Amino acid sequence: MKTYQRLNVILFLFFAVFITYLVINTGMISDDFDAMAQTKGKSILSLLVPGYNFYFIETPVEYFTHFIWYSLFRLDNAFSVNVIKALYLIVSFFLISRFFQIYTNSKTSFLISFLFIFFPSHDSTVYFFMLQYLTLSFAFYLYAYYLAFNNKLLVAFFFAIAASFISYGSTPIAISLFFLFVLDKKIKNGLIIFIPNVAYILYYTLMPRLMSGWIQRIPKHIEIYSIIKQFILQIITFFDAMVGPSMWLKIYYAFTQLRWPSIAAGIIITGVFYAVYKDSENRYNKKLILTFTLLTFLSFGMFAITGMYPQMAFNLGNRVTIFGSLLMAYLIALIPVGHKWRTLIFSVLIFCILGISDHWKAWNLEQQKVIFNMKNNKDLVNYSGSEIIYISGNQYSQYGPLSHIEFLSESWVPRSICSILFDKGRAVASLNRRHLYKNGYLLDAKYNRKARVDDCIYVYDSENNILIKVESEKINSYIESLPPDNRHWIQLLNIKVIKVLILRLMPRLKYAL
Repeated sequence: MKTYQRLNVILFLFFAVFITYLVINTGMISDDFDAMAQTKGKSILSLLVPGYNFYFIETPVEYFTHFIWYSLFRLDNAFSVNVIKALYLIVSFFLISRFFQIYTNSKTSFLISFLFIFFPSHDSTVYFFMLQYLTLSFAFYLYAYYLAFNNKLLVAFFFAIAASFISYGSTPIAISLFFLFVLDKKIKNGLIIFIPNVAYILYYTLMPRLMSGWIQRIPKHIEIYSIIKQFILQIITFFDAMVGPSMWLKIYYAFTQLRWPSIAAGIIITGVFYAVYKDSENRYNKKLILTFTLLTFLSFGMFAITGMYPQMAFNLGNRVTIFGSLLMAYLIALIPVGHKWRTLIFSVLIFCILGISDHWKAWNLEQQKVIFNMKNNKDLVNYSGSEIIYISGNQYSQYGPLSHIEFLSESWVPRSICSILFDKGRAVASLNRRHLYKNGYLLDAKYNRKARVDDCIYVYDSENNILIKVESEKINSYIESLPPDNRHWIQLLNIKVIKVLILRLMPRLKYAL
């Protein structure tokens, strides 16, 4: 093996070890618990025949890359989920780097690939196992391009199929990479990786007409005015999440999350960067910039049509920023400044990424503590009533003053956890500041739902590990005593004009403002 190749192997292994360090012990989140509940007591062999399963019907490839593995996961043992999460990210890192090796050297391609996967705005696609399907969709499609570019068309076609059918957000990636082939006047190669996505578009469009229970993300009636409003919101929130206040807050508070092992790791990695990337090239490829810009705007259009996902740097919804992160990672990795300035920029990002990882690890420990308390709380264990138990506390992790990683904020999470912990499960629901007791009903402003309340409700306070009885006349005062969930910095400000503007662009956010 030549010295150059040997150094590339060593550098790849270095990144692989670092990726594993970042992911290890970041736990399971949100929908992970729901999937665990669905696979409880089932073997992988039995799950290989999917039947009528939501994950298989909507994104068939994701069913096999993600859903079936939940049968191996345990609430009190994170070994298997650690291994699979790290493996998927290392594979994605390798596949994405192969794409960039078409346009730059190996070590620069490693850097771009790493910065894209771990760009701070979309940590949910890294540490939330279920959402790693987005990372894999990018990895499969970029590798399909690499294969098609090198005229390995049949293999490229199959990777494009996997990339398309693993994610309902795969279309902007497909169109953008087809555009890149068009720029190079390689239409045939482009069609090889684009046609599988056309098949997925037809599949996704027709399935709601054939099956009930399908989650319809495309509105039945599309209004141009509404799409324009949503597109404007996408642009505004994109700049906020990527280079605006949200990103700076995320970087600042990431540094407050750092633990000593990560500080030591950050110093070592910065030193390695300074030594290895001294003579790195910093010339942009204009075609790639055009392609990644197109990808970003196509994602704006996709989310504008659904009207559901603004660009956010916080919460699990930050997965939508992964599309624009490819452009950002490419621009930052090749930024045309001196090596010392590049090292400074890289070190800030590395310590931010390490701080975010430490935040997820700390929140995983907190989740484990809460689950242990629930499992061993005698009142919960022995509860035999038919009334709903409302769960308060531990709704989100606290990232400085902002609420970040969801836990007990959505009812399906405590419901899934209880179904795993207790043989007969429990009738449970989340309780937080978006609720209001009125005229004998408990109203949920986010989902516009209501539940009948007689004389009282039972509340499990997860912060203090106690089950309490709250009389109906005291429900609202109890809700008001709960901490607010500030999921965006705008909620920390009492600026009426901004809130009015947001509600005009996205009225459904009224419950949060």
